[in-house]
Amino acid sequence: MGSRISGLFGRRKEGDECDHFRGLTSDFIDNELDPEERDRLLTHLEWCGLCMAFINTLRATVNMLGSSDAPDTPPALKDDIRARISRDDRS
Repeated sequence: MGSRISGLFGRRKEGDECDHFRGLTSDFIDNELDPEERDRLLTHLEWCGLCMAFINTLRATVNMLGSSDAPDTPPALKDDIRARISRDDRS
């Protein structure tokens, strides 16, 4: 599946501005871009459907993961992990 996603959103040419903007998607979603860069990205999204799809997919994924309740870790698994770490520390 990763190769299909890479093929869809992969680089089209060296220096492609899409690569630049895709690198900013997390900051964009978290509203952490400076206003000038945010405006440049929004202008890009007006004509670039692939980048818009990329951002919408990432946003939906982040929202889905943020809204799910993480299951409790079974105590036996926690004990096993602690024991393995302890053994590794002694090696």
